[in-house]
Amino acid sequence: MARSIGTDFQAQLDSTQLEPFYAVSVEFTTPLRLWTGYSTITVDSQSYFGSGNLLKMSQVNETADIRATGLNITLSGMESSIISSALTEDVQGTVVKVYFGVLTTTSNETVVVDTPYQIFEGFLDTMTIREDGETAEFTITVENKLITLEKAVDRRYTDQDQKNLFAGDKGLEFVDDLQDKNVAWGGGSN
Repeated sequence: MARSIGTDFQAQLDSTQLEPFYAVSVEFTTPLRLWTGYSTITVDSQSYFGSGNLLKMSQVNETADIRATGLNITLSGMESSIISSALTEDVQGTVVKVYFGVLTTTSNETVVVDTPYQIFEGFLDTMTIREDGETAEFTITVENKLITLEKAVDRRYTDQDQKNLFAGDKGLEFVDDLQDKNVAWGGGSN
């Protein structure tokens, strides 16, 4: 569903002094929420911590056809507690959201203008951690949620498969009998 851009947000986009930012939410057991600035901001009632230039993202691509395009997010200089948390849990399939917003400065305080816009949502696919003794770099590959359209449906359409989904359902009760059934179509039988 398309959302219209608020007047404050549109005014910031048209301004000669534009202060854009990105915010990234990775829904680990303990969520990781970072943005490309400093200090702490609030997005959708959640606190996002400033990562400055430690957060890097590949380009968010859109295509004219329905196709899942992914995204790479790299975090450098991460605390060891975040890295150990990421290593100890099953991260594949974790929801990742990316927001784009614009800031305005008033009275030496940075404030988010209007509501940031979610520009990407997907599922964490792979995670790579590179350490060289001094620094650690944490890269995640995120697949667009449209990737679920490319997955094969793992259904058998048998009576037992239907009952696994809906106990007591008898909608596919006679499917097993149909495979050996002789059906005469249209004419008489000989």
